[in-house]
Amino acid sequence: MQIALKRQAPAVATIETAKPAQDLQINAVLQKMAAVAATSPLSIVREYCSLAFGPGQVSFKEYMQLRLFDRDYYPDKRTVVGWRKNRDLDLTINYRHDWIGLFANKIASASYLAAHGFPTIPVLGIYTENLASPSQHVIANAEALKAFLRRPEHYPMFGKPIEGIQSIGSIGLAQYDSGEDRLETIGGENILVDDFASDVLNNFSQGYLFQKFLSPHPVIREVCGNRLATARIVTLARDGEPSVFRACWKIPSGSNMADNYWRPGNLLAQIDVTTGKVLRAMSGTGLEFACHSEHPDTKAPLIGMTLPRWDDLKQTAIEAARLLRHMPLIGFDMAMSETGPVVVEMNYNPDFLLNQLADGRGVLDAEFSAFVAEQKRKAAERTKMIKREIRQL
Repeated sequence: MQIALKRQAPAVATIETAKPAQDLQINAVLQKMAAVAATSPLSIVREYCSLAFGPGQVSFKEYMQLRLFDRDYYPDKRTVVGWRKNRDLDLTINYRHDWIGLFANKIASASYLAAHGFPTIPVLGIYTENLASPSQHVIANAEALKAFLRRPEHYPMFGKPIEGIQSIGSIGLAQYDSGEDRLETIGGENILVDDFASDVLNNFSQGYLFQKFLSPHPVIREVCGNRLATARIVTLARDGEPSVFRACWKIPSGSNMADNYWRPGNLLAQIDVTTGKVLRAMSGTGLEFACHSEHPDTKAPLIGMTLPRWDDLKQTAIEAARLLRHMPLIGFDMAMSETGPVVVEMNYNPDFLLNQLADGRGVLDAEFSAFVAEQKRKAAERTKMIKREIRQL
């Protein structure tokens, strides 16, 4: 099906290659934070320094983003971790670093899950430069990529870098217009096939993945429109038995097809891990933070709604974590499609910013700290075992 030609010039789409930069005006930000906290800028600086040099190693940007200046938002601010501490915790808990490569590559991780019967998103094509392969999925050069994009049976579809993070470089494609030789995005923008192919070749030489566009569960569609809205489910495996540690819901809004919270307009929801009920919904971070009772586009109520088939979604993540037992900490992006639960992505290094902001609660509580200590002990035992085996060679 061809799109109708418009009289006005269509909006032109491009593939994002980086998140938009933020310019922090420190003095102005300090004044605003102090006003919110009903205190002085000096008190804000003192508190920030105590947290920066504390167990969570919070940066100033994170202090602002996580709204740590708000006296009422966190019961114990010293349990909140910044990205530097987050990274160290990820690598300490997941000490089997030989498994990281599986998680870092989206094709490898999805294929591994699919081989064990877990629901993943079907692959339509894989751009990988100059690879001589007989696979029908492999797209090895620019001309093959353009030919792939010009096949109407592939649409709608979703594209993303094979080794990307935070949806940078992703795009939803609705259809191909053969008359103008251009693609229409799910958001209604347009991009010439030649321009799209150039973007992929110039920016994603490590590979670009095209997947079938999945429709969400009817309940999700009614709230968010025809786009997936994933739950970030973080699992912890204690003695090989995984369970859900934290969970939140990422809600796309506006023209966004990807639900990542850094995209302007998207929402984040705190959910009850047991029931899947939405307890609180928000947008923005820091001084831009705002609470919402309904979806900005559809006006559908958010507070009190329950994510459909929540138990199935949780159980799928738990069983996937059981399969991936060598990585005790995993962040799953789980979607409820119209056909059932789907594992969209999984990460060995889940960003705790989302869960901490959604819950208004840090992750570094006594229970989690004890778990980290146990993982350190196991890592030390494994190192000793490897050294013994090497000496015996």
